[in-house]
Amino acid sequence: MPRKTGRRRTTGAQLRATADLSGRLEELERGRVLAAFKAAAPALGYAPCVVHMLDLLFRYSRDEDWQAGQRRYVWPSNEVLMESTGLTLSGVRKRLRRLIDLGLIRAHDIGTGRRWGQRDSQTGCILQASGFDLSPVGERMAEFTALADAVKARRREVKIRRRECSAWSRRILSLTDHGIAVELVEVDWPSLASEAERLAALARTEDDPLELASIEVRLRRLHEEAERRFRVVSSSVEAVDSAPQDALQDTLITPTNQLSIAEAIAAGGSSPARDAGVGTTSSGMIKQPAAGERSGRSNDVLHGFPMSPALLLHLIPAYRDWVRSAAPAWDDIQQACDVVRSQLEISPQVYGHARVAFGTTGALVAIGTIAVKHAAQRVHNPAGYLRRMIERHRTGDLHLDRTLHGLAAAAAQESRGRGLSRGPAHRQKVTEPSALPLSQRGASTP
Repeated sequence: MPRKTGRRRTTGAQLRATADLSGRLEELERGRVLAAFKAAAPALGYAPCVVHMLDLLFRYSRDEDWQAGQRRYVWPSNEVLMESTGLTLSGVRKRLRRLIDLGLIRAHDIGTGRRWGQRDSQTGCILQASGFDLSPVGERMAEFTALADAVKARRREVKIRRRECSAWSRRILSLTDHGIAVELVEVDWPSLASEAERLAALARTEDDPLELASIEVRLRRLHEEAERRFRVVSSSVEAVDSAPQDALQDTLITPTNQLSIAEAIAAGGSSPARDAGVGTTSSGMIKQPAAGERSGRSNDVLHGFPMSPALLLHLIPAYRDWVRSAAPAWDDIQQACDVVRSQLEISPQVYGHARVAFGTTGALVAIGTIAVKHAAQRVHNPAGYLRRMIERHRTGDLHLDRTLHGLAAAAAQESRGRGLSRGPAHRQKVTEPSALPLSQRGASTP
């Protein structure tokens, strides 16, 4: 058992920590020395209590102590340190011993070991002292600065890698959302999205740049795979919802003696020939427009049915709620269609397929007819119904003109029914609101 002498013992840890120190006292800035140490402390594995104790000792040092060749001693008593830290005497001694073993300070004892110091009254420089020497921290400043720069570079690299991982995961999730929206069921989009989210969550908690780089590579490969699958599937497969309630066999069809469109909208006070930009025969039937005229044929999806904004607005009640112009144009119908399409939960992608297949005017007509059937509870999945219409058009089995003739007949019958219920005298005084221009109806804005 070692003999008690009352003197401070030198430990092997202290000797190893200070073995490379030269003892040179170069001019340094006290604040920069402490800042460099604090920046490097986490990378060195120093506990916060170590940083706090060294910071406390630096408070008793002065700037003139860090000039070249000057002693860098501090001599706060244990009582002062206990009051400043809230520790017991044993706790203070353990903290000081820890700083010595780490090679951050060196004990400088004179005589009995009591801490004291004497400064020059003129310059304030230390003449003699017994306490703790802070010069080891100053001599290691270059080490601390280099380590702090490495820590900053590592943090910067981690931030960049995390940002890249986040970007790749967003690209994957955007692609999977699109695949789900257009119902490309041949690919397991939810599984791809789940894997992307798992890797993104892992990247948010990872601090190793190498691990983050590995995660980034995995996300990039996952995106490439998802993009490849999407291209293959979207170029060869179009998902079709063939639910029984959405079949096209319920299309409105007129009797064999198809009603004149002029008769169908006569109660509305507008001429179909004028609205559609076409002429009429001597018998009052619509004269078919010449090729190239704007008649809304749209890839023959209407089979020659004359169409104009006013006529379409008359046949589709859902559009009338969103058009306020007394002389609507196709742009007005398009804006109303966007609202109705959104209400029917038909995605922009599916609507884009319809515009490619039917043409712009044909797509407006298709959305309008679906809105009529949906309001009548004859279509429960509008998006699936529109995809089925596209497929039927490609096979030549779609006849939107029959639906339009049916809508015209229904509109004419409704107008005649309203007129009979009101009586001749009443019809002379009151005009049906739906037949008036929207600017004259007095209805509130939808």
